[in-house]
Amino acid sequence: MISLTIVTVKNNHIAILLLNSYFKKALFKSAFFALVFIGYSSIANASSCQLVQQSKVEKATVKWVYDGDTLLVTDANGNNKRKIRIIGIDTPEVKHHQQKAQQYGAKAREELRVLLKDANYQIFLEFDKEKYDRYKRQLAHVTLTDGTNISEWLLQRGFAKTLIIPPNVKYANCYKASERQAQQKKLRLWKLKANRIKTFDELKSKTKGYVRLKGKVTKFKKQKKTIFFEFESKNKNPIQIRIKKKNLRYFKGLDPDKLVDQEMIVSGILKSKKGKRTITLSHSSQLERLSAIKTNNLKSNVNKHISSTVKWSTK
Repeated sequence: MISLTIVTVKNNHIAILLLNSYFKKALFKSAFFALVFIGYSSIANASSCQLVQQSKVEKATVKWVYDGDTLLVTDANGNNKRKIRIIGIDTPEVKHHQQKAQQYGAKAREELRVLLKDANYQIFLEFDKEKYDRYKRQLAHVTLTDGTNISEWLLQRGFAKTLIIPPNVKYANCYKASERQAQQKKLRLWKLKANRIKTFDELKSKTKGYVRLKGKVTKFKKQKKTIFFEFESKNKNPIQIRIKKKNLRYFKGLDPDKLVDQEMIVSGILKSKKGKRTITLSHSSQLERLSAIKTNNLKSNVNKHISSTVKWSTK
């Protein structure tokens, strides 16, 4: 039996894991050592992408849910009706007009409707640096009154993919971490074959849209406004990865020279124009070292193993 001693320090609980000798040996043989922190249930359930200052947000009432990332809202008095495009995510399309329904689109919308109904349709809108998109919709991070960040909630459950569009990057790292949780668990969107990581050579020549690709960077070149990367591929028409120089500030610490010969994972929208296939990256969350992904997966597997093996006691 493994015991768990809880010590209260101010407003948090610190859980100290005491291991019996048998389990200690098993852990040390596997080179794992665990220190576990557990908060009150209200803290544990709270969103890690929470608003910092509620004084800087606008309270609104949801009147309609178009899909998983678009709402119709009014202000608290029922005035100023407008569309809100939720920042940081892209959910599958639902059937409308000539648009075909995509898998999990209707389900994402339904889950969001239930979530909002339980919150009495009351939300907070937090605006980022750019307030409107090209369709004149307001762009906002959306949270419930209990602090639940809707983008994070949908990402963690595999109903959405991250969509980070500068300059609205306030919670980008948090959203990416939430997406990665769902990817590791292969939840919903991430169990679909189309969303699995492929090599550049495995990708069919007519593929367009969202892709996740892995491979070794072979070279890069700089032009006046853009940096281009190419990955190892037998294809005569290789995919070019582009980063506009104006967006380099969203790739802190990026050194193109050091990426050559590195195994990387790229995620983004694959486009084809005049025979050229390109993916344009706008944020560092779209470009990750494969070694970092493997490390995160290893940590996730260790946590699952401990959770399924350890029998907790709070006596």
